[in-house]
Order: sequence, then C-alpha cells, then structure tokens
Amino acid sequence: MTSTTATSLYPNAPLYFTLLLIIAVVGFYPSYFSVLGETDAAHHFHGVLATAWMLLLILQSWLMRRRHFSAHRTIGRVSLVVAPLFVASGLLVIHVMVSSSNGFSKAFGARFAFVDLLAIGYFAVAYALAIHHRRNMALHARFLASTAILVLPPALARALQFIPGLDSVIPSVNASFLISELIVAALLVVDARRSGPLLPYSALLVVVIIQHIGFVVIPRIEWWNRLCASFVG
Repeated sequence: MTSTTATSLYPNAPLYFTLLLIIAVVGFYPSYFSVLGETDAAHHFHGVLATAWMLLLILQSWLMRRRHFSAHRTIGRVSLVVAPLFVASGLLVIHVMVSSSNGFSKAFGARFAFVDLLAIGYFAVAYALAIHHRRNMALHARFLASTAILVLPPALARALQFIPGLDSVIPSVNASFLISELIVAALLVVDARRSGPLLPYSALLVVVIIQHIGFVVIPRIEWWNRLCASFVG
C-alpha cells in the first residue's frame, strides 16, 4: 500500500480517537477520575493502561497523518508492552469485580464479567491481527480502530445515566449497546460502499451484539452465575 493511501485512509482518525477518549473520561469521571484516591490498585492499573492505549492510538494516527512513518513504526513497538498489560489488567479487574461482595457486584457482576471477557478477548485478537497485517494498512488500521471502539459501551453506559429515563444501570447499558451497534454498523456500511475490508468491523459488530444479548440473558444462565458467585468470599 502506498504512503498516500495510508495517510488518506482515516484522515480524521486523531480527532475520532480523541473524541472517544473524551467520552471515556466523561463516562468514567464519577466512578474513577473523581475518586482516584479511593480507587483500588487493580482499577488504577487498568485505568492507566486504558488511557495509555487511547493516547497511543491518537499519537500513532497523528504520526501517520503527518507522514512520519518511521516514528510511527518505532513508537508502535511500545504497543507490544502496553497491549498485553492492558489485557492482563482487564482480567484482573474482572476478577476483582466477581470476587467482591458489594451490592453492585452481586446484582450485575456476572453480567459485566461476561461482557468484559468478550471485550478483552476481542481486543487481544484484534491487536494480534493488526500486528499480523501491519503491512496491509487497510486491515491494520481497522483492527486497531476497533479496539478503541470497545470503550464506547462502558463509557456511554455511565455517561447516559445523566439523562432522565436512562438514570439506572439496565436502561443505560442497553442504550449504550444500541448506540455502539449502530455506530459499528455505519462503519461497516461505509466500508462496504468503498469496497474496503469488511472483516474487522463485521467481527466487532458480532462481538458487541453478543455482549448485548449476554447482558440481557445472563441472569437466566445458572451455571455462569454459580461460577461467578464461587469467587465471592
């Protein structure tokens, strides 16, 4: 793929990634950023790495936009450390959540454990495929972009709770998944019209839909709830 194609693929990517980061900060501000001194080490570990990943995507997309290809490749090696640590931090947070005996974890821990495990799993696969296809800019960029879009459901679910009628967990989570599904579907339609590769966003859409369905039906899956409950205490 030529340099011109690489820079014109997502010319506004730095702006989009920055917008995603802002949505994440707004959504997680009440539960994380405003109470940093009261947050446990596992969530700090995950929060720092999640922020670092978004900043890395912003920087890398900006470098491509400015045609700094050598710097892009050099800084990209940092992701070989950040991505595995991010996956590990996500698994650690899931363990902390399902091991907790607080009211929220008892009510929603099993649901969010399923949702978060899918997100972490897709992140790991998408990152591995992005590295594998690093010479195919169309696939490389889309797989990396899809890792950023994973932040939308949890961030929107928290941000939407400021809206009357969505100010409780279940309505806000359902709305966040619906919005995320529509956004990914729109990206998929754009790629289809431009004859772009469909695999990254197709896979992401399937994952988000399964997350949504899982969030709804998990309370009726006894073995999963028993498994999550076994971590408590």
